[in-house]
Order: sequence, then C-alpha cells, then structure tokens
Amino acid sequence: MADENISKDLVDAAFKKKESEEEQKVKEEEKATVGDIITFQKDGQQFEAVVTSVNLQNSVVCDMTIMDDFHERNLDFEKTVVAHTNYSIKKRRDV
Repeated sequence: MADENISKDLVDAAFKKKESEEEQKVKEEEKATVGDIITFQKDGQQFEAVVTSVNLQNSVVCDMTIMDDFHERNLDFEKTVVAHTNYSIKKRRDV
C-alpha cells in the first residue's frame, strides 16, 4: 500500500512538472523573427533591440545598437541573447 502511494505521488509530481514546462514554452507565432524589434529587461534596465538570429532553440540573438542611448549606457557588448520567455515584441519587421 505504501509503495502504491509513493508511485502515485511520483507520477503526479512528474505530470505537474511536465504541465509547468509546457506552460513556460512560447508558442511559435509569439516568437520573434529576424528583423523584429523586441524589448526586455536585464540587470534592472529596459532594453530595445533588433533580432539578428533565431537559430537557437529557446532564445534569439539581438543587436542593441538601435537604442538612441546605446553609447551612453557603456555596455560591454553590442549583441546579447534573450530567452523567448524574457522579451516582448515591440514591432514586427516590415515585410
């Protein structure tokens, strides 16, 4: 009886974990594509960037030099990687 309860608890925990992972995934139509402008927060700052690569499974590579104040921010890099769950699309690229 105790073994059945442990097995049931393990199965329940596995299903809950799987459901949680599914909820965190971003739908394909909500993912940014090359040329889209996205916004995201990093280290307490708001950033804007243009997507330059979408070849990664869970994130995009983007170029932050489109921000008017890019040089004043003294950032170490022009590009960064942002997970799909951590950005919002500000503007889709012009087709």
